[in-house]
Amino acid sequence: MATAPIDTATLTTVINQCFSYAMDARVSPADQNSFLIEGKRLRGQLLNLLSAQFDNTTAQFAAATKSLTTVNTALSQSGTVLANTAQTLNNISSLIGNLDKLLAVATSFV
Repeated sequence: MATAPIDTATLTTVINQCFSYAMDARVSPADQNSFLIEGKRLRGQLLNLLSAQFDNTTAQFAAATKSLTTVNTALSQSGTVLANTAQTLNNISSLIGNLDKLLAVATSFV
């Protein structure tokens, strides 16, 4: 079993992107609120993830890592986000779910 932390630097980027869209006038007020809520949820998870180690061979680790990469890539393309806000928010929710599952199988907390 190989242990590893989750990529918290990328997660921090995703959180910052959520907060940026929460203040972006091109996004509807309802979606701005959703980005704010999801950014706060991710920030809460980040605090737990910073001290956790995971078995990087598990399906949960792979799913969380893939979801994190997908969301980060999508959020960095503002045109795509603005055209597909509902899908982007669904992807963020999916990321949150994957991170919850990952935290449930942490091998240790520092």
